[in-house]
Amino acid sequence: MSTERSALAKNTVIQVIGKIVGTILGLVTFWLLIHTLDDSGYGALTKAQTYASVFAILVDFGLTLTTAQMISEPGADEKKILGTIFSVRMISAFVFLSIAPISAMFLPTTPDERLAILFFAGSFFFSSIAQVFVGVFQKRLMLTQATLAETANRFVAFLGVFAVWLWHLGLGAAAFAFVVGGIVHVVVMLRSVRTHIPMSFSFDKRIAKTIFEKSWPIGISIFFNLLYLKGDVLFMWFFGRSDTEIGYYGGAYKVIDVVTTVPTTLMGLLLPLLVAAWAAHNRPLFAKRMQDGFDMLVMLGVPFAFGSILCGVAVMTLIKSSLGPAGQVLAILGPTATAVFLGSLFSYTVVAIGKQRVMTFAYAFVATLTLIGYAIFIPRFGMWAAAAMSLFAETLIGTIAAVVVIRHTEWKPDLKIFTKCLGASLVMAFGLYAVRDISAFVSVPMGTVLYITTLAALGGPSPKSLLRLFRPDPGIVT
Repeated sequence: MSTERSALAKNTVIQVIGKIVGTILGLVTFWLLIHTLDDSGYGALTKAQTYASVFAILVDFGLTLTTAQMISEPGADEKKILGTIFSVRMISAFVFLSIAPISAMFLPTTPDERLAILFFAGSFFFSSIAQVFVGVFQKRLMLTQATLAETANRFVAFLGVFAVWLWHLGLGAAAFAFVVGGIVHVVVMLRSVRTHIPMSFSFDKRIAKTIFEKSWPIGISIFFNLLYLKGDVLFMWFFGRSDTEIGYYGGAYKVIDVVTTVPTTLMGLLLPLLVAAWAAHNRPLFAKRMQDGFDMLVMLGVPFAFGSILCGVAVMTLIKSSLGPAGQVLAILGPTATAVFLGSLFSYTVVAIGKQRVMTFAYAFVATLTLIGYAIFIPRFGMWAAAAMSLFAETLIGTIAAVVVIRHTEWKPDLKIFTKCLGASLVMAFGLYAVRDISAFVSVPMGTVLYITTLAALGGPSPKSLLRLFRPDPGIVT
């Protein structure tokens, strides 16, 4: 028990440090790109990256989550499972991602945009291979290697983009920088995995059948999820919205992409623990895991919604003076990120309790409504409609997932910390409104300190206690 507690605490620290470094690198890379390519050029890059990412998401087909779930089950043959998944991923990634640059030849794209799509497809190919191995480290609570690999990816991409900025190399070179980062990512992950499991290509029909049975509901859900997740930029593109407007929207969404890696990382850490507790029928431990996750995500997600509304313009114009419209859109996308924070707990738990098939219909329903909304409103309202429909979709799917989890597990969240976080966020919001005309250099740190101190004054957990949230209660029998 003490070993598990120590490992969880260590991994939480590693994840926090890794995400801080990754966030800094991501934001600096974004700054370089937006200044190198200008607003319309960044819009072109956003289109290329989004288009390639559609095929990358299809490639996943739930294999990343399925890997963590299958190798965490008692008696699992990790070598066979991982070898089979590795082989399936290599083939499917090559096939699906090859479609992206080929199909782009028949779309209204410039030669530079087609080249960027090709390079982004290559980048996603390598990253998709690397993601398969994350479950190995999640199971062992040894995420140092995975964090280092991801950080190396971001650092190498940053160096490449810095060279593009320094020598004004253009859109294609900027996209190629991410290919190099992806190669580094998969090389570091493969070397690390082989210290635990002797990796090789293999294919076991029985395991492959089990993988398909477990992953297809997730894969179908991911397909419908990507329709509304990536449909915003694609609809803006196909309905003829300008590259500059897409650049504004892509700039605001980049902030959201960086921030929402936090709940994804935390739930990746928590998923194997939820799977193990649920499989062992240890409901008290399962309930504790759920509450810990809920409290963590609430403390991080709720203040971001208020902060983005009040500081969005200041943050984006700090990055570049012309990004005021992007900051206004961030006021809508910020609450969307909060919905992702809370929704991720329930979406991942659906996998842990084996109710993926139920959610397939939910994703199809939400995707249908969202696509209709895109088609009706984007031609008239552009990025504002895209942002509003994203908020609608993430909120609705998170709510449905919560209903499914609560209904099947009979766990209900204790809202005590949520209430305190909401109160502290409101106090922070009043403070930010009072200094709304000052630089984000001052307002963002001030708001963060105000939130933390108010939360402590209300009897909420201290920042240090965040590192203890995932530790099991010694009194709970496992």
